[in-house]
Amino acid sequence: MKFNEIFHLGVVVADLDKAVKIYTEELGYGPFEMGDGAFFADKIINGEIGPGLPMKTATYRSGTYEIELIEPTGPSIYMDFLQKNGPGIHHVILKTDEKYADVVEMARRVSGRPPKLETKFPDGTPIVAYADLQDEAGLLLEISGC
Repeated sequence: MKFNEIFHLGVVVADLDKAVKIYTEELGYGPFEMGDGAFFADKIINGEIGPGLPMKTATYRSGTYEIELIEPTGPSIYMDFLQKNGPGIHHVILKTDEKYADVVEMARRVSGRPPKLETKFPDGTPIVAYADLQDEAGLLLEISGC
């Protein structure tokens, strides 16, 4: 497989407003697009129709990369991460031309584990997954099926 530069950093934070203020006023990033987990409402998450992903997000997009700040607002993979590790980088997207299913299979072969998170439309079309290479490479690799 071939992966290129880092395209996206997913960063879990405890206080989204505070984090956005620091990124904007102290680090010079902005503007941020605010959002929430509503897109995932009524989608299949880890094999179950779910209420979505309880989170608030702020995303900064440049021409070549993006930073997504995520504040968990309820039980989720993000809340688990925050409680276990504290705030920090949760996942990355590396640019690639590899196919979704091939990346999921590679991670499963390397780690022996299914994706940490897998979301699909009700018809089964993949939306996004986190290929789990955490124990082996310290990496949750976000891949998009859309």
